Amino acid sequence: MRLENKIAIITGGGTGIGLSCTRLFCREGAKVAIFGRRKNRLDNAVREIGEDVLAVSGDITRHEDIKRLVESTLNAHGRVDILVNCAGIFTGAPLHEMKNDEWDAVLDLNMTSVFKLTREVLPHMIQRKSGNIVNISSILGLVAAPNTAAYNVSKGALNQFTRSIAVEYGSSGIRSNAICPGLIATEMTEELMRDEDLMQEWSKNYPIGRFGQPEDVARACLFLAGDESAFITGAILPVDGGYTAL
Repeated sequence: MRLENKIAIITGGGTGIGLSCTRLFCREGAKVAIFGRRKNRLDNAVREIGEDVLAVSGDITRHEDIKRLVESTLNAHGRVDILVNCAGIFTGAPLHEMKNDEWDAVLDLNMTSVFKLTREVLPHMIQRKSGNIVNISSILGLVAAPNTAAYNVSKGALNQFTRSIAVEYGSSGIRSNAICPGLIATEMTEELMRDEDLMQEWSKNYPIGRFGQPEDVARACLFLAGDESAFITGAILPVDGGYTAL
């Protein structure tokens, strides 16, 4: 098993890409602490996957909840080997119509909360001279789309944050990489994907001929979280069916 005896934290671990990562990580031998706002979704994941999952509910934008997540993981397992920052939000609006609080909400959840949780975990990884951070970014951190400026900026910043960690903490045995998914069929994109005409038009931009599934991203995350990628850090990996290759 590729993650045998590894301890992971996965934010957004009760739904979508995060849940797929949790399933796969546990299948490969890890014990996973999952975090999210919706306790019922976290509890469902525990019932489905079993005792290898520790559910911690809270708000990733609240410092006290971030500290409680890390403390709960350390109390249960003694260390954190892997951090997967998966929680995020997608909203769209023309930039000139976007309100301050709308902009702040996207940046706070998609970027600032990642900084705060990573900052909380890093000292423990530094002490052990070992750690692995995987950030779930987006193709919109690589290319821009209209009416999604806040999201574009948050994911572009996340990519650079990923590189910064790799450069700053590589000598401490800590790796940091990001995955940039294309359009993935999750709850977050469910309403968008109901627009058949739009999906038919967008599909032309995916050379592989389909949109993604959460498992597509989870398998890439497993690779970056495991020892097979031991010489990879600071990488920004598109998992996008070829979208950014056009």
